Amino acid sequence: MDHAKVLAAGIDNFFLQLNAHSLSGVMDGIAENGVMRIPSSNFVYDGKDAIEVHLDDFLKTFKIVNFRDFKPAADPINRRLAVHFNVSLTDHDGDATHMSNANFFEMNEDGKLTDILIFASAPLSKGFEAGSS
Repeated sequence: MDHAKVLAAGIDNFFLQLNAHSLSGVMDGIAENGVMRIPSSNFVYDGKDAIEVHLDDFLKTFKIVNFRDFKPAADPINRRLAVHFNVSLTDHDGDATHMSNANFFEMNEDGKLTDILIFASAPLSKGFEAGSS
């Protein structure tokens, strides 16, 4: 897999699709056996269906999703990507959360995300509970 495809899997197909509130766009980039984990908040979304339940709730909870300032480190040989970034989330009441986070992605040979490990700099609850096992 080439460097550009690894970057696209995490940045274009994940973060930018979430910024655009495109649930179908982000889900197109998730493998059927995909897992998303947020250890600091004890959230695990096991399988594409659970990830979709979570991301649907996430996008409905936050009127504004703004992932930005990406600092990626790609490993195309092992199909892995680490990204440090800033994110601002604003709910429908106008309450905003600003974080500086890091995500670690693994993908299959088709460029679909199989593992998403999220390290968040603030506690997460609203918009993150649905779909977690």
